[in-house]
Amino acid sequence: MHHHLDAYTHTNHLRQLPPLQKLIFALTALSIALLAHPITQAAIFLWLIIWTIGYARIPVKVYGRVLLAIGFFLLTSLPALLLNVVPLDRITTIQASSLGGLTIGNWYLFLSYSGLIQASEIVMRSLASVSCLLFILFTIPFAELLSILRQCRFPPLLLDLLMLMYRFIFLFLDVATQLQLAMTARGGYRTRQSWMQSVALLAGQLVVRSLQRYQQFSLGLAARGFNGEFQVYSTQSYNYSKRYALESLFGCIGLVIFELKFR
Repeated sequence: MHHHLDAYTHTNHLRQLPPLQKLIFALTALSIALLAHPITQAAIFLWLIIWTIGYARIPVKVYGRVLLAIGFFLLTSLPALLLNVVPLDRITTIQASSLGGLTIGNWYLFLSYSGLIQASEIVMRSLASVSCLLFILFTIPFAELLSILRQCRFPPLLLDLLMLMYRFIFLFLDVATQLQLAMTARGGYRTRQSWMQSVALLAGQLVVRSLQRYQQFSLGLAARGFNGEFQVYSTQSYNYSKRYALESLFGCIGLVIFELKFR
């Protein structure tokens, strides 16, 4: 299986930049996004899209699919903020903040103005933060992130666990893809009943195959003399870019100045 997300981290047009330079930029923008007003967060969201799609040359379709998947989980949390319910005898107390609603039995379900404001703030903060994290995801290989964390004196055990988790994500996806292709080739999704049986069989086999791959991975580590700590080796050379450094610096300063106008 070709893992597109992992491949883009090694083939994007910002690959030659030092990973620490990209990480500091993304974390600085993330810090501003967490503290800023929605307008500034919208600017950060658009700016990081320019960096990811325009500078790193990540395809729009790929970026859009990842953003759409994240946005789906974000949207599922909005109804709890937007909608409120009160008894009918208290309907007069919420008329000022109600944007409309309907009566269900002895209850009144309505769209709250304060909830709408809160939801819009959460959406903008989430989008700005996600754009910063997607920039890291698409431009910095995971091994290089671990190398930076190791230089920052993070506990080796935590780094090893992160590497194992990252590795088993792809092992899990490999097994799931292989089983799904096998089910499709055998016509396992033709009817609703066969679809349910195939999903149940897929879930059971997924656990068994994943454990088998884990055992193979453990044997491979033991055969290579694993001593309890992973060592990541890289021959990649980096070219520090003054142009990108100045652009990121002045951009972050401009965002801070722009944000101060709302204080």
